[in-house]
Amino acid sequence: MPENQTNKSGVPVYQLYGEDQHWLTPDLLHCESIAARSLLHNWEIKPHRHHGLFQLLWLEQGVASLQLDDWQGQLDAGSILIVPQHCVHGFQFSPDAQGLVITLAYPFFDRLAAGLGAEFIAYPGPHVFALGEILERMLLEHMLHKLAQEYRGQSQHRLSLIESLLTAILVLLNREMQGYVALKLETPIRARQYLALFAEAIEADFSTHQPLDYYAAKVGISAAHLNAVCRQLAQQTALDLIHARITLEAKRSLVYTSMTIRAVSDVLGFSDPAYFTRFFKRQTGMAPKKFRQQLAMLSED
Repeated sequence: MPENQTNKSGVPVYQLYGEDQHWLTPDLLHCESIAARSLLHNWEIKPHRHHGLFQLLWLEQGVASLQLDDWQGQLDAGSILIVPQHCVHGFQFSPDAQGLVITLAYPFFDRLAAGLGAEFIAYPGPHVFALGEILERMLLEHMLHKLAQEYRGQSQHRLSLIESLLTAILVLLNREMQGYVALKLETPIRARQYLALFAEAIEADFSTHQPLDYYAAKVGISAAHLNAVCRQLAQQTALDLIHARITLEAKRSLVYTSMTIRAVSDVLGFSDPAYFTRFFKRQTGMAPKKFRQQLAMLSED
């Protein structure tokens, strides 16, 4: 299902801004300069939201007009903005804007330090940090530059260093965020919390193929209510979100392991490899074997 869908208020839901296709690779982290995407859109990123993605934007230079749900303001140089999933956000950058946009898929938090991921997953609203007020400003800026450098490169133990840098950055920001009261947001906080609980339940049980009533019970609402929340915030059904998580894990296994298709099928709880192949093809448009071969060819280019 395309990710550039629009909800009733006309706000599109993107994987990455301006892209209407799923990421081909199952990477859980994306890092790019502000200019890389904004320049393509005349420095304007129109209001949109993401499902399943957490973003950190560092404005190193320049200014930006900022919209966060129904709140508008200005983002100054030397600021970091964190945007959890489902928050409407948009920018108008000055042409001299420099900085980074780091996008994390929520499953990535599972790989971070114990407890840290849970705190950010459950965080309901956006927050702006003025680095000039943070004692560790130079350290944070240095780590952000290093993270971008490692992301672009192919050095030994690249992913381990990226994860370590990102963990340190989030720890420092989390310390600054203690006691912060979230902005009043357009979308009810309770609905966001339900979806966050559903995401946690999917993460724990997606390979066991539980019925929707099981997940609804873990969230504490009816299956119909859960579906309504998913449609409201993610423009997908609850079952779509479960299937998307299974597909992501399948992609990761096909790309990063040497497991056979049968082994991947077994790990993901499918009783029949043929059924897994049909499921994967329905979700991605290609069979698992072809997907693996295509990624192998891309890595050789």
